[in-house]
Amino acid sequence: TVVTTYKYVGPGEGELTMGSRVACFYGRFCGTLLLVAALIGLIVAVMSALGTTTTTPGMQQASGMVPQHGECTFWGDPHFVTFDGARPSFYGEGELYIVKSDKVSIQGRYKGTKYTLGLAATNKIAVGGDFIKGHVIEVGCMESGDITFDGEPILTSFPSEYKLLDVPDAEIFYNTDGELVDKATEMFDERRIVHMDLPMGVRLTVLRWSNYVDFRLRMPPQPEQDGGCGNFNYDPSDDTTEDIFKRDGARVKDTDLLFRSRVQVRVGDTELQLLNICPEERMQEAKEECVQELSGIAGAAQDEVQLKS
Repeated sequence: TVVTTYKYVGPGEGELTMGSRVACFYGRFCGTLLLVAALIGLIVAVMSALGTTTTTPGMQQASGMVPQHGECTFWGDPHFVTFDGARPSFYGEGELYIVKSDKVSIQGRYKGTKYTLGLAATNKIAVGGDFIKGHVIEVGCMESGDITFDGEPILTSFPSEYKLLDVPDAEIFYNTDGELVDKATEMFDERRIVHMDLPMGVRLTVLRWSNYVDFRLRMPPQPEQDGGCGNFNYDPSDDTTEDIFKRDGARVKDTDLLFRSRVQVRVGDTELQLLNICPEERMQEAKEECVQELSGIAGAAQDEVQLKS
């Protein structure tokens, strides 16, 4: 703003004009513009907040805002980030639930590698349940063999795709596309990524590495859901490793197993070292829980045999 002023040289000489009135006019005009801009910014921020789902699980539960989909990831040996944001880890070998629900079942096979000092990494996953009409899809690491559908190899060329003919809106793609779950794998040159677009809004991405897989799962919550990805109740505090084991047990029962066989469970040197430093009282509690768990599995298997006979 240019303000013109005049020098006072005496009575009756010159014309005195007060520049403050012009400055005041422009100051008020600019101030009004700033106020309008601030109001517009506030309205945009409020509308964005109402339209977004990027809130924490606790905020969602408190406000009643339930997202249509959540995300669970796991990587390495294996470390999870559950749908509710908890971070459990599972180091032992065997077959465990990733998602356990009435219609959707996803299981993981955990197996030790020399790179993890005997601690388990995710060797293979299996997807099944009523939502894909009882079919089973298995995807493992590169060393574990073929990708299969009901035991038959699929996606044998690269890149490729496969449609589940009797399951509407179900396709599997095999290519190099996709966001990495573990940033440490950016050093790997060759990527082999399986994408599953399945019914009920279930979307899986499996990143196949030489002797383990990483995994990303997006899906809506299911009734009575549980497993390694948590119970999806918007409360991360009850998705600890111990809580999940208490609810689901340490292993998938034989009668519910999606895999065609079980992995032979071994106790490696690293696990033995952990056992040696475990307090005696805690060790005794674990042994008692193990006996109860094994007796439950044996009882369920016996009941199944009796039903079949």
